[in-house]
Amino acid sequence: MRKIIPYLYLIFGIIILVDGFTSFFKDKETYRILFNWYTENKYIFLLIKIVIAFAFLSFGYKRYKQSKI
Repeated sequence: MRKIIPYLYLIFGIIILVDGFTSFFKDKETYRILFNWYTENKYIFLLIKIVIAFAFLSFGYKRYKQSKI
């Protein structure tokens, strides 16, 4: 299980990025950031999605490096 968790973090981070960019290129009235948080500005939406995805990717990378040791 310890060897699977880094990959799950990395996959989840990539999914968040792909979802963020596909929603960014669609014109919508509101963008759903997380759970019940919404914004009307698509640039803020993309910025928050990138920050969240970067956090998951960095956690996954750190766990991956630890599992290799």
